[in-house]
Amino acid sequence: MIVITSLDELEQIEESSVTIGKFEGLHKGHKVLIQKTVNYARENNIKSVVFTFANNPANFFESEKVRKILTNKGKIDSMRELGVDIVLNIPFDESMTKISAIDFVQNILVKKLNVKKVYVGHDFTFARNKEGDANLLKVLGGEYNFDVDIIRPIKINNIRVSSTYIRDLLAQGKVDKVKDYLGNNYTVEGVVVGGKQLGRTIGFPTANLKFKENLILPRPGIYATKVYINDKVYMGATNIGFNPTVRVEKLSIETNILQFNQDIYGETIKLEFLERIRDEKKFNSLDELKEQLKKDTKKIYEKYICKSN
Repeated sequence: MIVITSLDELEQIEESSVTIGKFEGLHKGHKVLIQKTVNYARENNIKSVVFTFANNPANFFESEKVRKILTNKGKIDSMRELGVDIVLNIPFDESMTKISAIDFVQNILVKKLNVKKVYVGHDFTFARNKEGDANLLKVLGGEYNFDVDIIRPIKINNIRVSSTYIRDLLAQGKVDKVKDYLGNNYTVEGVVVGGKQLGRTIGFPTANLKFKENLILPRPGIYATKVYINDKVYMGATNIGFNPTVRVEKLSIETNILQFNQDIYGETIKLEFLERIRDEKKFNSLDELKEQLKKDTKKIYEKYICKSN
């Protein structure tokens, strides 16, 4: 798969099928669009292309307004797994706010991508001030000799699959429901950094994570997680919150990795959220906190490690 990060790098493609969108989180609706694009390309021996943005356009106008469901690396890796030939992962910048709908179609879709088929969602908009939509794209397709398929929304449990709904689930801590709409459990990656090491003093050492990107985190609380470290998988009890017992003012995410005792400072690890165990709570003493952590880890051991076959 080829990843192109600037329109200036884009050379003319012989023929292609294309899908266009932000593709935040790459949920099940996005995967339908991408899979249709890939299948059409393979059936017609042409290239499959995903046109997307490295940053959410909303964040260009208002910094960090929308938190990411998926990192850029995660998005690219997922597209590779789906069989995409070319990803245009373009920064949304001032130049993108000025391009007209007709220029986008003429100069990018037609001249550069030589598009034969485009797949977009029903609520798709493009170009400056969102002047283009799916219906206009269909009209322009008739003028420039390419087909446009407008894909209706995907519904699960009578709920439309969307990045907004997935964010709402995460905000409520319903990580066990996210998989139904995202297609996989919610995951985050971060670098392990030093903390106060309070957990170590009470027998529950934790890996404290720092993120490189503006990621959304589930609602504060304790979660059962899978922890991926150097191609190995462990279970973990992950705390998201402010550690009210010891009055930490900054939101943190730290994981007690079960059956693990190695120095991983500076390493990148991935957390996969399985379920929410409980709310974050202020305890009267460290001894009370320790007893609760024993209960939390016991629950995870019994359900995910020592479960009967």
